[in-house]
Amino acid sequence: MTKNPSIDLLKGLLILLVMGGHAMELTHQQHVLLWIGSGFRMPLMIGISGYLLNVTRTRSMPTGEMFSRYGRRMLLPWAVAMLVYWLASGGLLSWQTPLDLLLRPPFHLWYVPALFLLILVTRLLPLSPLLLLAIGTPISLATMYSFGLDHGAVGGSLLSPDSRFLRYPVYFFFGMLMAERGMPKRYLWPVLLVGALGLFWWSDLYGTGNALAFVPARLLMCLALIALLPSISAVRLHFGPINRIGRESLFFYLWHPLVMGLVAMLDPHGAVILAGAGLLLYIASALAGQGRLPPLLLGAVPHRRPAPVVAQPEPAAVTV
Repeated sequence: MTKNPSIDLLKGLLILLVMGGHAMELTHQQHVLLWIGSGFRMPLMIGISGYLLNVTRTRSMPTGEMFSRYGRRMLLPWAVAMLVYWLASGGLLSWQTPLDLLLRPPFHLWYVPALFLLILVTRLLPLSPLLLLAIGTPISLATMYSFGLDHGAVGGSLLSPDSRFLRYPVYFFFGMLMAERGMPKRYLWPVLLVGALGLFWWSDLYGTGNALAFVPARLLMCLALIALLPSISAVRLHFGPINRIGRESLFFYLWHPLVMGLVAMLDPHGAVILAGAGLLLYIASALAGQGRLPPLLLGAVPHRRPAPVVAQPEPAAVTV
């Protein structure tokens, strides 16, 4: 899947929703909007990742090239962020610390290893997106119903992974399926109706604690949103600053809690935290893209400079 401005715009909006939700949590605010955003923002992010994955290239490239590609783009910035957050939180070092950080990453750092695991599964199982979805859906449903939608490990052993590693395959593989098959226009209104039903159902569950209803409501809402990705891609929407955040989504995602924590020390109001952190991250991503900060270590996208134009010599005049 090639770069698409509408998808970049959507990713930028989702990152702002993530930051807004974390700002509300940081200031101990409770609101139905926080509940709604928390219901679809990360499933949709995972779904977009599946939608954008180049399955053919992922399966055909040499193993070393694949690990080098994703190592530079995802795993190295994630490891740097992991080290920074671990040190900032005063983490203690023991023989099991590497396993804890890898299988049960703290804070928001579960996303990158969970996504890379799904990419590895796609490479190792040369099956169609439909078959992968058929395998991943029962795993996701079993995890959701057994361990709920809260954060936590799937068990108490040393090797028990974070539940989100097993909760999101349904969204990732459904995104792959949408990229492969698209969505016929005749299904647009039914999908919108299903999404609206899921959204209203999920909203109505706010504060109820009805764990059995959480799963189907969230699935209806999120799968409908992922099903709309082909239609969103076709519209070609663009708004410069938000698209920029979407293209720099990994940078914003990795570092926003740290920056928001620093801003909160100066002003504890949620709106100030969100605006201040957003502005600082936007400036930092621009500096990193220009090479003034190490982009690959931070997860920023280096700016490509246009190749210099070499002047062609004038053809020699022919004298007759």
